[in-house]
Amino acid sequence: MIWGRMRLTIWTFLAVVAWLVGGAGPVAAQKPDLLPCQDWRLFQDADFIRHAETMLSLNPCVAYEPLIAGGVEWRLVRLQQGPAIPKSAPLVVVLHDNEDAALVGALSLLAIRNVQIVMLDSAENRHWGGLDPNRLFVSPGAMINNCPFPQHLDARFANAILRDWSGQHPVISLHSNAPGMHGDGADGRGSISILGPKKHQRAFPAAPNPLHPRLTDPDNLIYITGLTAAPSAGQSEVVRRLRAGGVNVLYSQIAPEIQDCSLSDFLTLRGQSDLYFNVEVEEGDNASAVALARRLLFVLETPQARLN
Repeated sequence: MIWGRMRLTIWTFLAVVAWLVGGAGPVAAQKPDLLPCQDWRLFQDADFIRHAETMLSLNPCVAYEPLIAGGVEWRLVRLQQGPAIPKSAPLVVVLHDNEDAALVGALSLLAIRNVQIVMLDSAENRHWGGLDPNRLFVSPGAMINNCPFPQHLDARFANAILRDWSGQHPVISLHSNAPGMHGDGADGRGSISILGPKKHQRAFPAAPNPLHPRLTDPDNLIYITGLTAAPSAGQSEVVRRLRAGGVNVLYSQIAPEIQDCSLSDFLTLRGQSDLYFNVEVEEGDNASAVALARRLLFVLETPQARLN
């Protein structure tokens, strides 16, 4: 993105806001009702250029926001259908800028539902300033011995990503992963697969679905978490419906002493794991990213309807 071009505009906007509320003394932070929309065509972001046709059809409200947290200046971007921040819709999160299939899945949700997408621009890289943004979510007092960047942990990062989230509707995080499992003897490079659950995980493979055979690929799945050894009652019903529709589900038990400051662990330790869902697809599998994301949204928002 051409960050410098729009930084002045954003800081001017924030300065005006500060001036309007100045003089009243310290007040609790208020969630905004509107985003200051900007035209996405003004910024030469590689993702926007790559998906120009989709962006033209969606014509989303785009807001670029500077975020300084943990001593790093992040490039945070929000996309939604219009300026009014949706209050009763899932929050859709894309944390890794090099995972294009994840962004495709997110845009496919925006096309059918007024969700807010929160993404980070890190110049098409997974890391920014040597940091993995999905290892920077922390709550005060959390055990951080398994978090790889302890010196950069800052509650402002999570607060900014989740700023407009209702706390009552789902958080849908999207990722793509390398194919296979590292060490599988078949040139696998990935670390997540329905075929390779770790000792604290339970795999729920999907029923075969001849209409969508790619959905049952071991690298394509919905990842959920919790504090117990098995999914909660609500999660179990979601798992049942997803599996029946040809979607793999991997459940992971999270413990405070092994949490890694990922978004999934962060929400789980706050008691909000029933609202967290991670769409994982094999890198480059855009079709599966769209199918999994939309099937998940369908299950979450129409619990009595048939998936097939």
